[in-house]
Amino acid sequence: MSQIQIQQLMRPHLVTPETYATAVSPDEMAAKAGVAPEMIIRVNQNENPFGADPDIAASLTDLPLHLYPDPNQVKIRESLSEYTGHPVEQLLAGAGADEMIDLLMRLFVAPGDRVLDCKPTFGMYHFCARVSDAEVVSVPRDDAFEVDVEAVAREDDERTKIVFLASPNNPTGNILSEDQTRELLKLGMVIVVDETYFEFSGQTVSHLIPEYENLVVLRSFSKWAGIAGLRVGYMIASPEIVNRLVDIKNPYNVNIAAEAALLATMQHRDKLLGKVGVLLEQRKRMEKAFDSMDGVSYVPSYGNFLLTRFDHHLATDLYEALITKGVFVRPFSDPRLTHDLRISVGTPDETTRVLEVLSELA
Repeated sequence: MSQIQIQQLMRPHLVTPETYATAVSPDEMAAKAGVAPEMIIRVNQNENPFGADPDIAASLTDLPLHLYPDPNQVKIRESLSEYTGHPVEQLLAGAGADEMIDLLMRLFVAPGDRVLDCKPTFGMYHFCARVSDAEVVSVPRDDAFEVDVEAVAREDDERTKIVFLASPNNPTGNILSEDQTRELLKLGMVIVVDETYFEFSGQTVSHLIPEYENLVVLRSFSKWAGIAGLRVGYMIASPEIVNRLVDIKNPYNVNIAAEAALLATMQHRDKLLGKVGVLLEQRKRMEKAFDSMDGVSYVPSYGNFLLTRFDHHLATDLYEALITKGVFVRPFSDPRLTHDLRISVGTPDETTRVLEVLSELA
């Protein structure tokens, strides 16, 4: 069967590739930079630069790998309940917040329905909406990268099912306020507030869930807990939504290793949150340094990253120049961000090196 013939059997909206832009592996980075892998400074993915905590790593030994994981997530949901203060009926874990986004699309979005996001923002919302054959409507943020609530309301119609709003927003780092959230919830569509960086911001709207059944909050262990490679995330939502998602999710969606790491993270969370404090101090250090550089500014951030503008450089040019120094940051294709790079917070030593290189180049 020829390629043309096999394409005719595919869903038409998936024939043309629109692959999600991911970072290359450390080995590929090293090869591109022409340095040893251990010399790479990877501040492009908002990962925890301290790596997995030894106590978390130790939890992954002697696991019953021959057994299926618990499809009902009993221990996971009990642990998350103790951490979040929400009852187990409002909690569900998955393979990263990405799986939660995909499940919400499956539950609420039919082909031809409309999904809203507010660009610039996390690309996974658009990616999952496309796979669901939804119409994706991007509502631009204002000049300060705040959500334009009135513009979102103007896009609301009978086909509009869901809007995704990251708080802190990736890549800008700003927060969706409670007042903004309440105004959006009145529209009646599903409002998904992605709080992946909650441990850095300390800001949440999850306390509104008992009041609004159309509110969903997403969170992740990838950034603060240092286990991005295990893909662990969760949602807080009404029991009605959670029960429907339990019905349609892969029964064994959180694997044995991910479960063990999640439970160990909850047990040792005070130590991990201490490292979050260190990263916030490094963000302040970066802010202070950028304040002293000519033509360099940034969006005030509640996350572990800064969207940094370089007036005298195109972002793509500076990105390539940084690679030659072994430093990898994140550029964007959004036309509003042609001079902007997102720079994750690193360890103190990594921050020193990043600032040294930028002072030379910027």
